[in-house]
Amino acid sequence: MATIFVVDDEPIIGIGLKALIGEYKRFHDIQTFTDSVKALSQMVSNPPDVLLTDIRMPRMDGLELCRQIQLHKLSTQIVVLSGHGDFAYAQKSMSYGAKEYLLKPITEIELFPVLDKLLAEREAPIFSYADLERWIDQLEESIWMLDRLRVQELLSQGKDELLAGVTGAHLRQRVFDGMMLLARKLNARGVYRFETESLMAANAEHTLTYERFQTEIAVWLQQLGAQRNHETINVLEAALCYIDANLFDENLTLDRVAERLGITPTYFSHYFKKKTNETFVQYRLRKRMEKAKQLLAVPHHKIIDIVGEIGYDSYPHFSRSFKKSTGYSPTEYRALLGIQ
Repeated sequence: MATIFVVDDEPIIGIGLKALIGEYKRFHDIQTFTDSVKALSQMVSNPPDVLLTDIRMPRMDGLELCRQIQLHKLSTQIVVLSGHGDFAYAQKSMSYGAKEYLLKPITEIELFPVLDKLLAEREAPIFSYADLERWIDQLEESIWMLDRLRVQELLSQGKDELLAGVTGAHLRQRVFDGMMLLARKLNARGVYRFETESLMAANAEHTLTYERFQTEIAVWLQQLGAQRNHETINVLEAALCYIDANLFDENLTLDRVAERLGITPTYFSHYFKKKTNETFVQYRLRKRMEKAKQLLAVPHHKIIDIVGEIGYDSYPHFSRSFKKSTGYSPTEYRALLGIQ
């Protein structure tokens, strides 16, 4: 049996909803609250399976309650109740994880099918939201970079891996969660606005599909490309320029280059290897060793001075790296050149 919280600042409505839910006979624990702050405190320590909340309330309204539930990463399924004048407001709550919204007054005809669906989702196989978020992170950066080939690769991966065997309401909800998360990440960059109203409407009408998700991303790519005159951000050119300019800085790391470019280390690592056929570390080592060989070929250059010049903090570290790269120690390499 499941648990459900009902939050409405009007006590009589809470009592009526509790009686109605009692007739449903699938919840062993039905708790009502007139104060959303107290309800949230109780939910954090003991999350219910389902939350039924009013949208307009004092102290903390239903929209903020949904946002707090999302911030606390609670698994509670949310249904928002609203009056006709709050319809658009209730729709916005879906961007904070609400699964359904119902117009007041509600009867068992509207409520029971929604509860059926939420409890069916609760009993579905466990899905890793962390996997979804990692995939969305990669997709978001690929869209931002206008890397259309990578976007298509990720969309295929999502369909084959994240959505494998998922159908019906589970598929629609997973697609909706992914799309809302993707939009939030893109909009957080604060440059362009990616709209989601049509997707929220499609989800409410139970017509949202993965194909619609793909179509919407194609539209976003087109809009972003038009705003940039269809010019991709040349990550490789910017990266190589920065790496070469800071090649001999001992603090030059993949994370530092990625931060400079405004992208995540994971995306940069994948992108760099794809474009150069070398990892960042391999490229940095090769370039440093090329410079080291040039300097070792100059007789008056002391090896100990060369160590610092090419970004190493100690001779043993430099010597190991040089031998790994060339097969010779710095001294042996000089001897090959006839330099004593």
